[in-house]
Amino acid sequence: MRAARTVAFGFALAAFGCNSSGMDVALSKRARVSRDLVLGQRVPDTAEALVVGALEAPVTRNAPAFARLVRYERPGITFKDEEGTSADRMMTPRLRDRLARLAALVPEEWPGLALRVTEAWDDGREHGSASIHYEGRAADITTSDVDAKKLGRLARLSVSAGFGWVYYESPSHVHVSVARE
Repeated sequence: MRAARTVAFGFALAAFGCNSSGMDVALSKRARVSRDLVLGQRVPDTAEALVVGALEAPVTRNAPAFARLVRYERPGITFKDEEGTSADRMMTPRLRDRLARLAALVPEEWPGLALRVTEAWDDGREHGSASIHYEGRAADITTSDVDAKKLGRLARLSVSAGFGWVYYESPSHVHVSVARE
Protein backbone atom coordinates (compact mmCIF):
# COMPACT_ATOMS: atom_id res chain seq x y z
CA MET A 1 0.00 0.00 0.00
CA ARG A 2 2.81 2.40 0.93
CA ALA A 3 4.56 1.71 -2.40
CA ALA A 4 1.34 2.48 -4.30
CA ARG A 5 0.98 5.82 -2.48
CA THR A 6 4.62 6.67 -3.18
CA VAL A 7 4.17 5.94 -6.89
CA ALA A 8 0.92 7.94 -6.99
CA PHE A 9 2.62 10.82 -5.18
CA GLY A 10 5.46 10.69 -7.70
CA PHE A 11 3.04 10.86 -10.62
CA ALA A 12 1.23 13.80 -9.02
CA LEU A 13 4.49 15.69 -8.52
CA ALA A 14 5.54 14.99 -12.09
CA ALA A 15 2.23 16.37 -13.33
CA PHE A 16 2.97 19.60 -11.49
CA GLY A 17 6.61 19.72 -12.62
CA CYS A 18 7.98 19.03 -9.14
CA ASN A 19 10.60 16.72 -7.72
CA SER A 20 10.08 14.50 -4.63
CA SER A 21 10.62 17.45 -2.28
CA GLY A 22 7.76 19.31 -3.94
CA MET A 23 10.06 21.94 -5.50
CA ASP A 24 9.74 23.06 -9.14
CA VAL A 25 12.07 21.19 -11.46
CA ALA A 26 11.48 23.48 -14.42
CA LEU A 27 8.66 25.83 -15.17
CA SER A 28 6.62 24.81 -18.15
CA LYS A 29 6.17 27.41 -20.86
CA ARG A 30 2.53 27.75 -19.83
CA ALA A 31 3.45 28.43 -16.19
CA ARG A 32 6.08 30.99 -17.20
CA VAL A 33 3.71 32.79 -19.56
CA SER A 34 0.99 32.92 -16.92
CA ARG A 35 3.20 35.18 -14.82
CA ASP A 36 3.74 37.60 -17.69
CA LEU A 37 1.76 40.80 -17.43
CA VAL A 38 -1.24 41.34 -19.67
CA LEU A 39 -2.19 44.54 -21.45
CA GLY A 40 -3.49 47.04 -18.92
CA GLN A 41 -1.89 45.32 -15.92
CA ARG A 42 0.32 47.26 -13.52
CA VAL A 43 2.61 46.20 -10.68
CA PRO A 44 1.87 47.16 -8.02
CA ASP A 45 -1.80 47.53 -8.86
CA THR A 46 -2.24 51.09 -7.68
CA ALA A 47 -1.75 54.58 -9.08
CA GLU A 48 1.79 55.42 -10.19
CA ALA A 49 1.86 58.68 -8.19
CA LEU A 50 1.07 56.77 -4.97
CA VAL A 51 3.92 54.33 -5.56
CA VAL A 52 6.79 56.42 -6.96
CA GLY A 53 5.57 59.93 -6.21
CA ALA A 54 3.74 62.52 -8.25
CA LEU A 55 5.35 65.01 -10.60
CA GLU A 56 6.73 67.94 -8.62
CA ALA A 57 7.97 70.11 -11.47
CA PRO A 58 9.00 69.41 -15.05
CA VAL A 59 12.75 69.53 -15.62
CA THR A 60 13.85 71.77 -18.47
CA ARG A 61 17.33 72.03 -19.97
CA ASN A 62 17.80 75.46 -18.32
CA ALA A 63 16.60 74.41 -14.85
CA PRO A 64 19.05 73.63 -12.02
CA ALA A 65 17.35 70.20 -11.70
CA PHE A 66 18.65 69.29 -15.17
CA ALA A 67 22.13 68.91 -13.64
CA ARG A 68 20.80 65.97 -11.59
CA LEU A 69 19.89 64.00 -14.71
CA VAL A 70 22.48 61.64 -16.19
CA ARG A 71 23.04 60.60 -19.78
CA TYR A 72 22.75 56.84 -20.37
CA GLU A 73 25.99 55.77 -22.03
CA ARG A 74 26.19 52.07 -21.15
CA PRO A 75 25.87 49.41 -23.88
CA GLY A 76 22.89 47.08 -24.18
CA ILE A 77 20.12 49.56 -24.92
CA THR A 78 18.99 51.05 -28.19
CA PHE A 79 17.27 54.45 -28.07
CA LYS A 80 14.58 55.49 -30.52
CA ASP A 81 15.50 59.21 -30.23
CA GLU A 82 12.72 60.34 -32.55
CA GLU A 83 13.32 63.95 -31.49
CA GLY A 84 16.98 63.80 -32.52
CA THR A 85 18.02 65.55 -29.29
CA SER A 86 19.18 62.53 -27.22
CA ALA A 87 16.57 63.53 -24.63
CA ASP A 88 15.63 59.87 -24.24
CA ARG A 89 19.14 59.17 -22.91
CA MET A 90 18.60 61.66 -20.07
CA MET A 91 17.21 60.30 -16.81
CA THR A 92 17.70 60.08 -13.07
CA PRO A 93 20.52 57.86 -11.80
CA ARG A 94 17.94 55.48 -10.28
CA LEU A 95 16.15 55.03 -13.62
CA ARG A 96 19.51 54.50 -15.34
CA ASP A 97 20.46 51.78 -12.85
CA ARG A 98 17.14 49.91 -13.24
CA LEU A 99 17.37 50.14 -17.03
CA ALA A 100 20.91 48.71 -16.86
CA ARG A 101 19.59 45.77 -14.80
CA LEU A 102 16.83 45.18 -17.31
CA ALA A 103 19.24 45.54 -20.24
CA ALA A 104 21.19 42.59 -18.81
CA LEU A 105 18.03 40.45 -18.50
CA VAL A 106 16.74 40.99 -22.05
CA PRO A 107 19.47 39.09 -23.95
CA GLU A 108 19.29 36.29 -21.37
CA GLU A 109 15.61 35.90 -22.24
CA TRP A 110 15.97 36.59 -25.97
CA PRO A 111 19.53 36.02 -27.24
CA GLY A 112 20.54 38.57 -29.85
CA LEU A 113 18.01 41.18 -28.74
CA ALA A 114 18.46 44.34 -26.71
CA LEU A 115 16.26 46.57 -24.61
CA ARG A 116 14.86 49.53 -26.56
CA VAL A 117 13.86 52.83 -24.94
CA THR A 118 11.31 54.79 -26.94
CA GLU A 119 10.88 57.58 -24.36
CA ALA A 120 12.58 58.59 -21.13
CA TRP A 121 12.98 62.23 -20.11
CA ASP A 122 10.53 64.28 -22.13
CA ASP A 123 11.38 67.90 -22.74
CA GLY A 124 8.82 68.22 -25.54
CA ARG A 125 5.76 67.91 -23.28
CA GLU A 126 4.35 65.02 -25.34
CA HIS A 127 2.86 63.16 -22.35
CA GLY A 128 0.01 64.01 -20.01
CA SER A 129 0.30 67.05 -17.77
CA ALA A 130 1.26 64.99 -14.68
CA SER A 131 3.74 62.63 -16.40
CA ILE A 132 6.92 61.84 -14.50
CA HIS A 133 8.68 61.52 -17.86
CA TYR A 134 9.14 65.28 -17.36
CA GLU A 135 11.38 64.57 -14.35
CA GLY A 136 13.34 61.78 -16.07
CA ARG A 137 11.89 59.11 -13.75
CA ALA A 138 9.94 57.13 -16.35
CA ALA A 139 10.67 55.26 -19.57
CA ASP A 140 8.63 53.57 -22.26
CA ILE A 141 10.32 50.39 -23.41
CA THR A 142 10.14 47.51 -25.86
CA THR A 143 12.62 45.03 -27.30
CA SER A 144 14.93 45.87 -30.19
CA ASP A 145 12.89 43.71 -32.57
CA VAL A 146 9.74 45.68 -31.61
CA ASP A 147 7.77 42.44 -31.17
CA ALA A 148 4.54 43.18 -29.30
CA LYS A 149 4.26 39.49 -28.31
CA LYS A 150 7.27 39.97 -26.00
CA LEU A 151 5.84 42.88 -24.01
CA GLY A 152 4.08 40.85 -21.31
CA ARG A 153 7.31 39.04 -20.55
CA LEU A 154 9.32 42.29 -20.77
CA ALA A 155 6.95 43.80 -18.20
CA ARG A 156 7.56 40.85 -15.85
CA LEU A 157 11.34 41.20 -16.34
CA SER A 158 10.96 44.89 -15.48
CA VAL A 159 9.40 43.96 -12.15
CA SER A 160 12.37 41.65 -11.53
CA ALA A 161 14.78 44.47 -12.42
CA GLY A 162 13.43 46.53 -9.52
CA PHE A 163 11.37 49.30 -11.09
CA GLY A 164 9.04 50.92 -8.60
CA TRP A 165 6.05 50.76 -10.94
CA VAL A 166 5.54 48.74 -14.13
CA TYR A 167 2.58 49.21 -16.45
CA TYR A 168 1.88 47.22 -19.61
CA GLU A 169 0.37 50.40 -20.97
CA SER A 170 -0.21 49.81 -24.65
CA PRO A 171 0.23 47.21 -27.40
CA SER A 172 3.40 49.08 -28.41
CA HIS A 173 5.29 49.50 -25.11
CA VAL A 174 5.67 48.97 -21.39
CA HIS A 175 5.91 51.99 -19.08
CA VAL A 176 8.34 51.77 -16.13
CA SER A 177 9.11 54.31 -13.43
CA VAL A 178 11.09 54.90 -10.26
CA ALA A 179 10.83 56.99 -7.11
CA ARG A 180 12.85 60.15 -6.60
CA GLU A 181 16.48 59.81 -5.59
